[in-house]
Amino acid sequence: MPRTHRGSDRIGALGGVAFAALLFLSVFAAEPVRRATDQQLLAGWANSGLRRDLIVSMVLMLLAGPCFLVFLAPLRDRLRAADPGSPWTDLVHGAGVVFVATLAVTAASRGLIAQAVRFGGEPLPGPDTLRYATQFSDAAFGLAAIPFATLVVAAASLLSLRTGALARWVGWVGLGVTTLSLVSIALLIGPLATPLVALWVLAASAQLFRARETRVVPVEASPAPAHDRPQGALTQR
Repeated sequence: MPRTHRGSDRIGALGGVAFAALLFLSVFAAEPVRRATDQQLLAGWANSGLRRDLIVSMVLMLLAGPCFLVFLAPLRDRLRAADPGSPWTDLVHGAGVVFVATLAVTAASRGLIAQAVRFGGEPLPGPDTLRYATQFSDAAFGLAAIPFATLVVAAASLLSLRTGALARWVGWVGLGVTTLSLVSIALLIGPLATPLVALWVLAASAQLFRARETRVVPVEASPAPAHDRPQGALTQR
């Protein structure tokens, strides 16, 4: 019978807590200049403090990705132990990997210009390029990273409710997070779902941390009727 391991669950829980903290800080560490005239935009980017904050935001977001993978590994194992043949477990893992990849793209685009100016000695580009870089970073995060994170939350929550791999309240919280995240994505304000995703990861991490090393009963098909069993399985008189 499949078994979950307390040590790996706790490491995954710590990874989830680190991810939630790093992601939250990375998003709110810097606020790029938006909805400004060309002069205001150039003046804002000329501020060394803004460029520093964008670089810090990029580094924090890059660190958040590996932490999410540390969280994802025991979560996948726990879901798979509860339902070994389910393709939804592969969906959780695959969507999580794509989420981390799109998060890395978001991070790089968020701090690329600031890093080039601060450490590469490059001049500031024109206002059109600055606007494009900000819009690209916002789109990569709100229209790519957040949707895949939402897919992880939705699939893992449904599996947890069906199999009991995690506490039922974690599954219901995940469905609530999924609903609100989908609304924000549809309204093109996907980044506002960041605290919601972080909240679910913290909830799942709490369950992983508190879980004891125990056997997880997998979902099995009901036994076949007696008349459908192979003839050799019948007891001879």
